[in-house]
Amino acid sequence: AARPTDRRHRQSACPREKSIIMEGNKIKASDYPLSASVHAAVEATSGLPPPERDVAIGLAFASAAGLPRSALGPPGSTLSSDRATKAGRSAADLIEEQGVGRNDGALEARLGSCAEGLRLIASGDVQVPRVRFGGTGRQVSIVTCGGMRLQQTWAQDKNSMDMINADCQSNLVEIIRHALSLGINHFETARGYGCSETQYGAAFREIFASGEIRREDILIQTKLNPTPTAAEFRRNMEDCFERLGLQYIDFFSMHGLNLDYQYDLCFNNGDDENLIDIVREYIAAGKIRHLGFSTHGQPDLIRRFIESGAFEYVNMHYHYFGSYTASGGGPTGSNLSNIRLCKERDMGVFIISPYDKGGRLYAPSRRLRDLTTAKGGMEPMAFGSQWLWHHADFYPDAAVHTIVCGAARASDLDEPCAAAHGAFEVGALAEVRAVAERMDVALTNVGGAEWAEKWHVGLPSWFESKTGSFYTQTVWLYNVIKAYGMLDFAKERYSILESNVAKLDPDLTLEENMKKWGLVGYGYMPGLAYIPGRNDSFEEDLSALPVEQKEKIRAACNFVRSVCGKDGQAKPDAGCEMAYDMRPWTAFPER
Repeated sequence: AARPTDRRHRQSACPREKSIIMEGNKIKASDYPLSASVHAAVEATSGLPPPERDVAIGLAFASAAGLPRSALGPPGSTLSSDRATKAGRSAADLIEEQGVGRNDGALEARLGSCAEGLRLIASGDVQVPRVRFGGTGRQVSIVTCGGMRLQQTWAQDKNSMDMINADCQSNLVEIIRHALSLGINHFETARGYGCSETQYGAAFREIFASGEIRREDILIQTKLNPTPTAAEFRRNMEDCFERLGLQYIDFFSMHGLNLDYQYDLCFNNGDDENLIDIVREYIAAGKIRHLGFSTHGQPDLIRRFIESGAFEYVNMHYHYFGSYTASGGGPTGSNLSNIRLCKERDMGVFIISPYDKGGRLYAPSRRLRDLTTAKGGMEPMAFGSQWLWHHADFYPDAAVHTIVCGAARASDLDEPCAAAHGAFEVGALAEVRAVAERMDVALTNVGGAEWAEKWHVGLPSWFESKTGSFYTQTVWLYNVIKAYGMLDFAKERYSILESNVAKLDPDLTLEENMKKWGLVGYGYMPGLAYIPGRNDSFEEDLSALPVEQKEKIRAACNFVRSVCGKDGQAKPDAGCEMAYDMRPWTAFPER
């Protein structure tokens, strides 16, 4: 992969501006050119609505960084306006956090780091490295372009292109072309992502026909949920091929292997065919090159699927801040044990949702941003990415190969790919280590070193609780709020647990409720919030824990309910407010 020039040289090209007066303090632009420019833009645009204000601040910041508007993308393009919007939000947050009119070298350095990233994105030099994807032997880009947010709808009935909005399809084609220009060669979708397969298939046929790339130049992955009968699974497999319009699929994944019964569908399906045998028929016919699985399951179940020996790779949740639904589970309180097992078995490791389920890093809290960017560090998205790419440097027996970005717009790929471009530069690992050390200290400060390491030990997961209470998930949310200010992220996750309580039928067992709600959907978002007096089996579930630890768990659960629950009235801690949002628009399927 092409490498950027030395960072110190890239950061030096800021034009000088005139001195300005703010709140009675004279700021010398010769000392702080970026700060002076953004200060002026923030004040001058105070009366504009947010979208216009973001762009105006971003353009002023870009100019101070030595970038004319034309450098951000073709004039009038969404790429250009998106980049200006994101630059404006990022720069304005630093000014507004410190206070308009204040200035110092630390602020200038943080703005300089933002400017450095913007220059790299605008340079056109970004290229994503590729690595061997475990035992598949395929060279896969360390950033994957995901197909979960680029389609028109989640509905399953839009299965032909004459039902697709032209603007949506044009946007999807632009995403693919931008991904290819950045060096991405792996594209992922699923039968369950509405019309994503249909739109992807049409887009690739257009790009193949144009001669821009050949089919063999890219790797395409789709995923399919297990079904109760083999006949239905066969029909759905054929539908995947029809929608994609492909002769073969590079990576085919059994999608959402989240609950125990799905293991039996794959390998012990009674008098019906084992679903895994149907996939093997397609492999033998050359229509599928490699078989893997994706999962939101608990660590012990994931281990069973890995140990089956049937799969060459796995898509799972594993991030610096937790393992989503697997957080607090397994021997390590995360999926680390399964990442190690994959390394032992030479399986490819694909990380699901590093920027959303991995901590909502595209819209971080100010506390989190302060932690990652302090002392010349990096933005939260860059840290979350690079920690995964350098995972084998932290844990030599556990490697990560690719992480997915579910792009809704071409510009969504900018930050992940810029981070990938410089991921293996000299000094990059030292920067990641420095940020990780600050993060470790922040977690230790929540409850001490023993709590940081062992908070999950002895805690039952949702399926071990009499009432399905998801203690491991709730205490994990407590930790990330207290340590990193991730309140908005925690609210999104906790709302799912509360909604499961709201639809609970008290006359049915947990298993009966799960079947009533739908096992497939529940498997992706399992567990219930612990609410005293409603689904309260706390004393029984945690009877084996020492009293002191039990009371810590109770206090953590009560805190999360007080700040995240729909009826919560508690005031959140300082630093929980959002720093910025790197989503410049609303994705088509979310409209």
